[in-house]
Amino acid sequence: MGWDHGYYSSEYYTIGYYREMAPNWLDFAALVKGHRPPRSGEGEPFAYLDLGCGMGFGLCLLAAMYPEGEFTGVDFLPDHIAHGQWLARRLGLHNITFLEADFLELARDPSPLRPATATTGGAAQFHYVAAHGIATWVIEPVQQALFKVAAAALRPGGLFYCSYNTYPGWLPLHAFHQLVKVERQQGAGSDAKAALKRATERLLALIGPAEEPGVLGVALPSLRTEMEKAPTRDQRYLSQEYANDGWQPLYVADMHQRLLAHKLRPLATATLPELFDDLLPAPLQALVMAEQDPLVRATLLDLGTNKSFRRDIFVNGQLHLNQAQRHQALGQLLLTLQHAPSVQEEYTFTTSFGTLTASHVSCAGMEAHLAEAGPCSLEELAESTNLPPEEAIRLVALLLHANRIGLHRGAACEAARASCQPFNAAVIELMLEGAPLANLASPVLGNGVNFTTIQAMAAQGLEQGMEGELLLVCVQAGLAALGAAAFKDAKGQPLEDPAAQLEALQKVATDLQATGLPLLRRLGVLA
Repeated sequence: MGWDHGYYSSEYYTIGYYREMAPNWLDFAALVKGHRPPRSGEGEPFAYLDLGCGMGFGLCLLAAMYPEGEFTGVDFLPDHIAHGQWLARRLGLHNITFLEADFLELARDPSPLRPATATTGGAAQFHYVAAHGIATWVIEPVQQALFKVAAAALRPGGLFYCSYNTYPGWLPLHAFHQLVKVERQQGAGSDAKAALKRATERLLALIGPAEEPGVLGVALPSLRTEMEKAPTRDQRYLSQEYANDGWQPLYVADMHQRLLAHKLRPLATATLPELFDDLLPAPLQALVMAEQDPLVRATLLDLGTNKSFRRDIFVNGQLHLNQAQRHQALGQLLLTLQHAPSVQEEYTFTTSFGTLTASHVSCAGMEAHLAEAGPCSLEELAESTNLPPEEAIRLVALLLHANRIGLHRGAACEAARASCQPFNAAVIELMLEGAPLANLASPVLGNGVNFTTIQAMAAQGLEQGMEGELLLVCVQAGLAALGAAAFKDAKGQPLEDPAAQLEALQKVATDLQATGLPLLRRLGVLA
């Protein structure tokens, strides 16, 4: 096995950002579970390590939003590190370092990870360590090295965020991975795209038509949907997902036991609704909450929800808060509106265990109070809606999950604003040059907000006084110059009809003028 240890190294990975990796989001989840976060408050200096940072854009966003932090990104793919270093320079960041390194080597000698601000030997200086989409995509020796490095780098009481694929949700696609693996070994050779294509076509033939499925189609009914979607997915994603020798989803108990062996104890999840077992559907809730053993309980939950992905948070030594301390710490958190309140018949929230409906009076009351009073504490929100602390905490978590409200960084916003606004201007320039980026940095939220290339082009046109068909022609010309797809419908298919394209662009422009640009200014994204 070569230097890549069976990992697909022929292409760089897709560029993305994941809100759950933000320090204040992780702190909120830790507080809900009664753990004192590694920072005592917003604006306090900290160190953050991203193991498997990919192309580096997500870490750059965090570095812009948290100028008081020191960020280190590690990846063993040279393309990723070269891009991350270039991107940091282009975006004007000075609090971020990218390191090309192998987890197996770092497990033997972690000293290259020591932050510049560290005054003692070793690498155990990081308040946060993250590994997004790494653990179940690498062979087991590399996985064990990853966990060893994370444990060595994390300071006592620090948080380790680890996202990974889980069973039973991935059981149907295990068949796809196996066929891709055999195709690469015996049929299509090292050409991952050819192997993926052949495996997709052959599985669809084995599954059979919907009206008369084959044995495999009957046994794994959801596999047909996944195979039908495969040709429209980003081929780099498919290659990085399925062309790795170490691709192996794990049941939650197996993953937790592996991390416990490195003294990393499961604490919480960064998927906020899943912090509350009492939000589960009634029959499953009764079964799960009756079980006291944490590994059995987590296994029952995953089986009962057919879970396919986890965003777990682990601690290197728990700092317990009693109930009064927990309520006080959560009550002091500042919150703000992320989107202007809209008239809704009911507040529904999509979760991994189904759609939840929350109290309209309470949710609307919280949003109305934030709209009238501006940013305020969770305790004040609870009082304004006459809610007990625990119920207020649950509703806030659901509203955060839905991006209806956001965590507010308080006094730390001003320093972050000075960092974020030139950063965002540079990101928009990259978008207009064709970079596949889709987020800007909010100094108010300490988290990213979605913003697409089409929105960037439309905003530029609006600023220059364009509208209607002239704006459409200019945006179309800009997309064509970048070789990018034109407007797409709700299913992701290109819109071919000129009238439909104009209608889509007019909606983008109207939304930008009415809510989009004012929102970005309110959140400190734009000056």
